[in-house]
Amino acid sequence: MKFGTYLFEPEKVLGFDFDLFRVKPEVGRRQPPRQDMYSNVAIFGDNVTARNHPEWVSQSEHGPALRTNDRYNFRWDILCPTVPEYREEMLKYIEEVDRASQGIWLNSIHFADHGHCTCPRCKEKWQKSGLSWLEWRKKEVTDYIAQIRDVVKKELVIGLLPDPVSSYERFGIDFDALAPYADAFNVVMFSKNYATPWYWEMLCMGFKKLLKKPMYISLYVFGPGDDPKEVPSPAELLTVSVRCGRTGIDGILYLAGKASQIVDFQKAAVDKIELRQKLRNYGCPEVLELVERWEKIVG
Repeated sequence: MKFGTYLFEPEKVLGFDFDLFRVKPEVGRRQPPRQDMYSNVAIFGDNVTARNHPEWVSQSEHGPALRTNDRYNFRWDILCPTVPEYREEMLKYIEEVDRASQGIWLNSIHFADHGHCTCPRCKEKWQKSGLSWLEWRKKEVTDYIAQIRDVVKKELVIGLLPDPVSSYERFGIDFDALAPYADAFNVVMFSKNYATPWYWEMLCMGFKKLLKKPMYISLYVFGPGDDPKEVPSPAELLTVSVRCGRTGIDGILYLAGKASQIVDFQKAAVDKIELRQKLRNYGCPEVLELVERWEKIVG
């Protein structure tokens, strides 16, 4: 297994195999990539572009894909995936970021959710395609990822939301169709607590059964602006890491707003001596070996 950081700032943290920098998160802010880090790019989730181009926001009969739409409870604003100007601009941007970093990890590659997108452009493209609604959406997503694969010369990892059953109907995602273009998949499993690790272990088992490329998961440590009382505890993170790790996944990333918050997690994990001893019988020694590595750095 490999272990990485997943950060909103361009800082590396000792004790990990690799580091992923969110050069363009869903808020839409863009930062310069680092040559010695992988770059995470959110494509259609983009608050800044949605604000500057409201006509590009994805539409449905239940309203636009905005954070204010309580029917869908979006965490960010989402653009229509067929806007030609935006697609072309993002291809050029991803190509530039790829050249200036170790490779590309994508987020927000898909349609917003069930019933999106029903803008006039999408309706016309669908009707001209001769495909069913769901097959047309799948083709739009897959064809764009194929274009991205053509411009990315280094590693390309495709991010997936943690829905192994309904991703095709909800987002236009077909795991098998995307596999030829991906070096790996990254299933984001972000939560403010992992008090019931069985659920996350179950999701890992489901995705391992379905995905035909290496699979990473991403866990939530500390997001920007979070209250320290409302983030997962180090004990929860250690336990869920072991429970998920024993399913055969290929790696785990830990997300935080700042590198210092990852270091705080490392220190807290090292101090969980009794829990670490208990977890030795759980069947994933790689996570415990990672914490032993941290002992030499922060212990």
